[in-house]
Amino acid sequence: MRVFFNAIIVQIFLSAYIYWRGWQALPDKNLIKVPYTAIYIAELIIYFIGFFTSKYLPFDALHTFAWVGTTWMLFTIYMTVLLLLYDLIKYINKKKKIFSLDFASRKPRLIYFCASLLIVIATMGYGSYRFWNPVVTEMNLTVEKHSPHVKDLRIVVATDIHAGYLIDKKIISMYVDKIMEQKPDLILLVGDIIDYDAKSLYEQQMETEFLRLKAPYGVYVSTGNHEYIELGEAEDEKILWLSQKAGMTVLRDTTVLIADSFYLVGREDDKCKTRKKLPEIMQGVNKDYPVIVMNHEPHVLQEEVDAGADIAVYGHTHNGQFFPVNTIMAVSSMIYNTGLVPESMKVRSMYELPFGYKKKENTHIYVSSGLGLAGPQYRIGTISEIVVLNVKFKASPTPP
Repeated sequence: MRVFFNAIIVQIFLSAYIYWRGWQALPDKNLIKVPYTAIYIAELIIYFIGFFTSKYLPFDALHTFAWVGTTWMLFTIYMTVLLLLYDLIKYINKKKKIFSLDFASRKPRLIYFCASLLIVIATMGYGSYRFWNPVVTEMNLTVEKHSPHVKDLRIVVATDIHAGYLIDKKIISMYVDKIMEQKPDLILLVGDIIDYDAKSLYEQQMETEFLRLKAPYGVYVSTGNHEYIELGEAEDEKILWLSQKAGMTVLRDTTVLIADSFYLVGREDDKCKTRKKLPEIMQGVNKDYPVIVMNHEPHVLQEEVDAGADIAVYGHTHNGQFFPVNTIMAVSSMIYNTGLVPESMKVRSMYELPFGYKKKENTHIYVSSGLGLAGPQYRIGTISEIVVLNVKFKASPTPP
């Protein structure tokens, strides 16, 4: 709760700063300044109503308030950065006289404010398009192990769906259609399937969409950190909803042998207090057969490598979700991979691989950017994706 209150305070200050800079730039005409002020007042009212009365609002109203509030949050961040840049240039110019332009006058302020507004709106428009048009990332992998009855396997992986008030039933329906279009042999949903609470799932009867997910070798889920966020519901209610209502098999530190041919391992998220070590989970696994591991958070990839996983799939990072967080993640990954940062000193937001594919020893690794989103429905510099792994098992059986 403290985090949410801090976010509101930050938003108030950012909104006030943007409003004041716009006020200074606009002509002194009530026809312009009165609607301008009204927009800001309305937005703050929506923001506060959505935050403080969310428990009492009907679904449609809450969905709208949440969308407006999160959109405004992203808008204020980008606008603040651009306007601070103007103020920085103005300050430097005042000290050094680099430009002859009077940055304190109204005309350049107005031009810059309007240009910034257009840039942010265009950027967010593109980000919305990227969110509403998920990418299918398809890869061909070869596993040099014997799989007695399955020689080729088409695996569809989706992570970070975040079904809830923002990612509503309409969006989930689009996701399910897109997943089923890939004609999967096996479907893996790798954590954060649900967003913040279970109430929205029941209100929308969300299970009717998830029940449409079908594959010959099954639909499997591993838990993510959001499955362990409890907002007034019973312990494990969201996880039980996935299995009991949505009809999916949830692997909680569990191993299953599929078609007597390959193993699937589903790890509990780091938030689980009883999470087991991977070697303990895989005690009964015959590693002569292929092993696929689902692990939501890609903090220590070496765990899956050392345990003998042939394929390991992850999510959680969203690849930063929007610029510049994706760039910060990429840079921090480069720093971490130099070896200069010991594992014991690595912060949790620093990843060996924040997004994409990597072959690490004998393990094929993929960290997905995620299909859905937490918060603003915009993909700026990142993608919403479904991952399709076309796997071939090649090795012949060991002779007796």
